[in-house]
Amino acid sequence: MQLLMDGNNLAWAGFHALRKAMEAESEDEKTRAALLGLTQSVLNLAIRGGEPPAPGRPMEAAASFTGNPVRGLTVAFDEGRPLRRRTVYPNYQLGREGNPAFAENEPAVLAAIAQFIELTAMLPVTVARGVNTEADDLIACLALGTSQPVRIASTDRDFLQLVDERLTIYSPVKRVVIGVAEFTAATAPKTADGTPIAFPRERYLDYRVASGDPSDDLPGIPGVGAVTAARLLAEASLDAYLDEPALAAKALGRRNAKLEAALAGDAAREAVARNRVLMDLRLAAKRYDTLDGYLQRGTWDEAGFRAWVADQRIAGLEVEPACRILEALAKAGT
Repeated sequence: MQLLMDGNNLAWAGFHALRKAMEAESEDEKTRAALLGLTQSVLNLAIRGGEPPAPGRPMEAAASFTGNPVRGLTVAFDEGRPLRRRTVYPNYQLGREGNPAFAENEPAVLAAIAQFIELTAMLPVTVARGVNTEADDLIACLALGTSQPVRIASTDRDFLQLVDERLTIYSPVKRVVIGVAEFTAATAPKTADGTPIAFPRERYLDYRVASGDPSDDLPGIPGVGAVTAARLLAEASLDAYLDEPALAAKALGRRNAKLEAALAGDAAREAVARNRVLMDLRLAAKRYDTLDGYLQRGTWDEAGFRAWVADQRIAGLEVEPACRILEALAKAGT
């Protein structure tokens, strides 16, 4: 299995998880919190073979590479700003940059990422990164460019569009693996009374397209939220409603003149066309004929790694299992 990790996602999650516990307030302290959180997330997940923590099972149980499915480990990072997507939609992700908490802490998280990348020079780990390139696109290209089983570690729900019998997602915050069997439970929004609204897995991209993505400052079809989008896509394709808005009545069980007018309007078609270009990771992956120039792989240096861990005093990392997994990854890559 190829284990692909969303590095910025893990760095920010690690920063938020450790900052309070470490009472990190200075720039150096915040950088350290993000660095330790990222390092522990990457290596502990590799030790566990891409699986969630199992209560009562010692970490060493996964330390032997025998039975551990991970045969390659790549951590992808954003670098710069998402200029390609901003040529399509200038407001893409601008909200987070205008958030004072993000602006205040971004330098520390980026410094932690730079230090982690330095560390990977002595690890059998591949780093994927490109100037003004998003990690999502690189991960999608790597995932779709191999016939091996793939697990992507990220909380970014855009990756769910790639789930199939070969590709699964590990959500670090919820600590669950999402594959075909778990897809509906993980993606179906719930009504006010708690009823989940399931829709076909192949329509997940259009579910996101129609409902939008506030985290990326992407609006969807006017008046269409998650539950409405799910109800519509449970019955027919998104294009069917754009061609014949009156079909919405069957999906919703009642007429909704405001929604039908929205589906018939130019704003809906514009939102759908724009969001498909921005959100479709299969389309993004096709932009790369090769990832030469985006990838760099370290060379395993166990003594150097042990010295680094001792210097950093990483309490949340099982060093011996980490070394055994890294040693096995080095052999697997030769």
